[in-house]
Amino acid sequence: MYIGEASKQSGATVKAIRLYEELGLLSNVARENAYRVFTEEHVQLIKFIKVAQTFDIKLLELKDIIYPKGISDGSGISSSSTNLANWENIVKAIAIKEEKISKEIIKLQRHKKDLNNYKNEIQQCLLEFSDCSFPQVKK
Repeated sequence: MYIGEASKQSGATVKAIRLYEELGLLSNVARENAYRVFTEEHVQLIKFIKVAQTFDIKLLELKDIIYPKGISDGSGISSSSTNLANWENIVKAIAIKEEKISKEIIKLQRHKKDLNNYKNEIQQCLLEFSDCSFPQVKK
């Protein structure tokens, strides 16, 4: 299929698809004269790229996730020179991203608790004293 059809099926703009190819996220896109010819695998990969971006995974990060350096498919050809993504590696990268998000949630919850404590101390100080100076935060 040509780029217009790949765009329609994937939901990505033609411009985005060209960028993905330029960045090496879509490798070995065949050419028929001057036209790019995309496979169903390319469309699935484009859909994945779009989803990954919604999770704040950057395009350059995706290249290393999709086509890790030094990984071979057994044919002596590295995966970055085939048009097939390394889906096992993608699953591992998603698990790592999930772990980072979990850690960030814990950190943010701790910050929220500390802010709430600080706010409560200030409010208590204002109730007790008309001239309240900044209290020390108790953690």
